[in-house]
Amino acid sequence: MFESQRLRFRPHRELDLEPFCAMQMDAEFRQYVGGKARSREGAERKFWSTYFPAPKDELALWATEWKANGEYIGYCGIYPHFGEDGIIEGEGMLAFYLARRYWGRGLATEAGAFFLTWAFETKGLSRVVASLEEGNMASRRVLEKLNVRYVNREAGRRVFLNYEILPDEWNMRPASG
Repeated sequence: MFESQRLRFRPHRELDLEPFCAMQMDAEFRQYVGGKARSREGAERKFWSTYFPAPKDELALWATEWKANGEYIGYCGIYPHFGEDGIIEGEGMLAFYLARRYWGRGLATEAGAFFLTWAFETKGLSRVVASLEEGNMASRRVLEKLNVRYVNREAGRRVFLNYEILPDEWNMRPASG
């Protein structure tokens, strides 16, 4: 459905179940996205309930594949931003989840840049936010490269750092570094 230089973003397929479960069962992958690895049964439930049905709207997390070989490598996108009273109209939440063997290649930055351009130029969103667990330095660097600015720290059972970017702040090019 969508493509960046090295990535393709599309609806999830049944064939994505195995690599999705492998990611969810990987403790290092899950360290900052839930804290612990999911069981096989938990990963399957998450896949079928959340990712397999085709998105009803373009604001969603899309299956992400490596264009060079068509391999499923994760899920990325911008999904609706929810507040206390439900969906916040005109806003989206940026997220990128890639299999560990694809870390360190600039792919999260590439996906983020693609979806920020899409959010502001195609969807006309007024704000995109992102949230990451404190200590997730790799995702923090991605957001910094994308010029997404830090807003605040939210402490609870887990500690999250919140970020945002507005259309006039997005220059369509990640910062160097």
